[in-house]
Amino acid sequence: MGGSGFQFDPSQPYQLDAVNAVVDLIDGQPKDAEKLLLTLRGHAALKETDQATLDLDLTQEVGAVGNNLVLERDTVLSNLQRVQDRNGLEVVGKLYDAALDFDIEMETGTGKTYVYLRTIFELAKNYNFTKFIILVPSVAIREGVATSIRLMRDHFNGLYPGQPFDYSVYSGKNAEDVQSFATATNIQILVMTIDSIRGTANTRIIHQTKDKLNGLRPLDYLKATHPVVIMDEPQNMESLLSQSAVGELNPVFTLRYSATHKKQRNVAYRLDPVDAHDLGLVKQIVVADVQQQGADAAPYIKLIEVRREPTWIARLELSCRKADGSLERRVVSVRQHQELSDPRITDNPIYEGWRINEMSIEPAYIDLTLHGFLEQGESIGGSTGAIYKEMIRETIREHLRKESMLRPRGIKVLSLFFVDKVASYMGDGATNDDANGDFARWFDEVFVEERAKLARYQELLPQDPSALRKAYFSQIKRGKTTVVQDSSGTTKADDDAYELIMQDKERLLDEAEDVRFIFSHSALREGWDNPNVFQICTLREMGAETERRQTIGRGLRLPVAKTGDGYVRVSDRGIATLTVVANESYTAFAKSLQNEYKSAGVEIGEVRRSEFSKIPLLDANGQLTDDLFGFERSASVFEHLTREKFIVDGKVTAKFQPNTIDFSLNLPEIFVDYEPEIIALIARAHIGTYVKPASKRHPRKLNKEIYTTPEFDDFWHAISRRTTYRVTVSRDTIVEKAVDAIRSAPKVDPLRIQVTRAGVKVLRGGAKGEELGSRSAELKGSYDLPDIIAELQEATSLTHKTIVDILIESGRLDDFIGNPNDYIAMAKRAIQTELAKLVVDGVQYEKIAGSVYELRELQRDGLEEKERFLDQMYEVKNTQKTDFDFVVYDSDVERQFAELLDSREDVKLFMKLPAKFKIDTPVGPYNPDWAIIKHEDGEDRIYMIRETKSTLDDSKLRPTELAKIKSAKEHFKAIGIDDYARAAPGAWRL
Repeated sequence: MGGSGFQFDPSQPYQLDAVNAVVDLIDGQPKDAEKLLLTLRGHAALKETDQATLDLDLTQEVGAVGNNLVLERDTVLSNLQRVQDRNGLEVVGKLYDAALDFDIEMETGTGKTYVYLRTIFELAKNYNFTKFIILVPSVAIREGVATSIRLMRDHFNGLYPGQPFDYSVYSGKNAEDVQSFATATNIQILVMTIDSIRGTANTRIIHQTKDKLNGLRPLDYLKATHPVVIMDEPQNMESLLSQSAVGELNPVFTLRYSATHKKQRNVAYRLDPVDAHDLGLVKQIVVADVQQQGADAAPYIKLIEVRREPTWIARLELSCRKADGSLERRVVSVRQHQELSDPRITDNPIYEGWRINEMSIEPAYIDLTLHGFLEQGESIGGSTGAIYKEMIRETIREHLRKESMLRPRGIKVLSLFFVDKVASYMGDGATNDDANGDFARWFDEVFVEERAKLARYQELLPQDPSALRKAYFSQIKRGKTTVVQDSSGTTKADDDAYELIMQDKERLLDEAEDVRFIFSHSALREGWDNPNVFQICTLREMGAETERRQTIGRGLRLPVAKTGDGYVRVSDRGIATLTVVANESYTAFAKSLQNEYKSAGVEIGEVRRSEFSKIPLLDANGQLTDDLFGFERSASVFEHLTREKFIVDGKVTAKFQPNTIDFSLNLPEIFVDYEPEIIALIARAHIGTYVKPASKRHPRKLNKEIYTTPEFDDFWHAISRRTTYRVTVSRDTIVEKAVDAIRSAPKVDPLRIQVTRAGVKVLRGGAKGEELGSRSAELKGSYDLPDIIAELQEATSLTHKTIVDILIESGRLDDFIGNPNDYIAMAKRAIQTELAKLVVDGVQYEKIAGSVYELRELQRDGLEEKERFLDQMYEVKNTQKTDFDFVVYDSDVERQFAELLDSREDVKLFMKLPAKFKIDTPVGPYNPDWAIIKHEDGEDRIYMIRETKSTLDDSKLRPTELAKIKSAKEHFKAIGIDDYARAAPGAWRL
């Protein structure tokens, strides 16, 4: 796709893991299940009253082409358990409610919509499933999904040229369109809101019979296809009425995609906020706080909540006197008619005469003696006007700084304001042009002041301030006029505001569009976000329990830059930051956000039971494998750490002092070898890893002179030379290793047919004993076998003859005949694993013209400003030795190494190599850590490349990691750099 469209990366590992988690749930399902059912259906002694007969009759009457799952539930459960173990999840013993309902949990901004759309194509490719219904809770999300499908159409057409697809949005006005959905033979995607099916024939067209549909209901056409139902944000569709409506679609199985599942079912994949941050898949959160300084001039009161258990109390935030006489805001519990100045409550005379006359839960409010009604989340007496004006100023400052930094990269910067009420922005105006509320006036006034401070800001944004801001509010028609209104963000009245901003998504990213500052009232629902929101300012008190998480969710997605090929995601952590301008301290915001995550079941900034589940597993010989530690082992380590008091309720205690001499976690013997990895994961389990104060942000200064010296020119030319590689592997060795791997692979259970009164099912394993009204037989030879040679050739690029030799010599072709799909999957894994090992041993590099990273590119990139934080940087003492005054590090090992290089007199120059410095290897691109010039005897210059790791033990590295290091050694040798090595604490090899 060229031009202005969005570019989508088809090879994001975490997205492919989420897709494969679902595809593998029905591993063993024959691709030609429909043909198999037609062949075998005659064997079933079905009574006319059986549901299967009714379903079959309906399918034939409609002429439906549908999905058929022929695996029994025990097989699906076995698949789920393998998927959960592989993904570091708790392995369940049975299916939740014995239902084929699966949860896929993905943090906001990580491409959930892309994942479930990609899953559709993989299910079609692997199992010939063609009918999919995407259910959403609102018109806003429906519009967002439809927009995503439109944007991704070319991408998926390119990835799956043999899988043509149609998509449509269901509407009661065109209910007859379900006929083409049901009868088409290609992939059909239907997007529906839950409201369109939730109800009865009296309220919903989908339940009404139609002459144009041969006297059937639209629902009959949908259920006849046994669709895969994909629920987007299912937590908003959990009512009994919604659940029964989903059941009426008669889905073959249901997939639930959300960041915040209210109810956990069969979890197949989880990418929570901690994982998303650790993998760099979302923006870094930064908090810039704007607070009133000094004592409150008027009584400050904020209603947090009202409770009636065990007695009626209101939780209020008040200005309370501390022991030293100073004042601080605290949340306290207050009963009806209690004086707020009481020493047991605030000990603050400013509250004399203030009491609660009345309190209510539905809706939540209190009636105060000297004020009147105060609703939950509202506050008085906080000098909010002055604070809000300063918050607008801080947001504009951040925006101008970011815009000057990112516009040269093709990234348009957006800022988002959430307002307390529409009138605060609109005033008595009716349109964006004549809006004259406080927020609109303050914005225009402050913007002019801040822009005037720097000439480059005036060149960047010379427009009138009113042209740069736009409001998206709910609208209602009164007669011939349209007026904006306050709304909750959860009603149909909001839909037009959401539709408007969803439709404007691409336009808002275009530099030609003036609007950069967006004002909204209640745009906090799921589905509303924009990747280039870099600042969020909340011009209201944070009230609701999930408001901070919902607020940051609108800007977490990684930003996009406009290039000649369209919009491309930018994952550079020096760019991808989201600044929240809040009217509470960084500490208060971070703590409240942490509590919000915790109430949703996410332990962010704490040690989780699953914390260690993704540590690579060692085999019996102590060699690192690509298997994972798993949930059970992780839970055992968590319980040990709790018993030993290193953690309490997930929080790290003072007993955890990993930098002291002879420190040990006293792990059980089976876990001792994993102690370094466990310590590293515990050390980063604090909220400061995920939410940072703006005050800790610090620019890096480039030492420009260092790049212009002849010595550096020679050095860079020497280390950045390009190479090409080829792999030479003996065919006999490939055959020998692959045959051994297949022979030693686990047993592949044969498939059985089970014909029962309920229909035909395919199972793994031997006969399990006769049940009443059923009989079993092995599937061997019952249907056409897939082309195993073609599939293995596509997966491995080996020749036809090599694959034939491997299969014959392995002596396990009987397994293939008994269970083709499982056998192919096993053979594919075995051959690919052996190939990966052999490829690295046979790699040969050759020097060619050019540079992997040109010096002029290095010089240009060095001048670009990026976001950096002091807790990620080492301050250089001898700044003449390296290119920046601060060195960015990713681990404590790197920090130690930077400190050592800085202090060594024989090290004349060192630099952390930029992420763009990449070497091609057979197992993917590789970015070395350090480049060094060392002088010996005051004269000899030695060029060194170092890779810092926590250990020099090969067995402690993943096979792919070790393969990249071995390849890099050969690459550097080919360009004349013989001193490439790994460095580790105690063996830095300098």
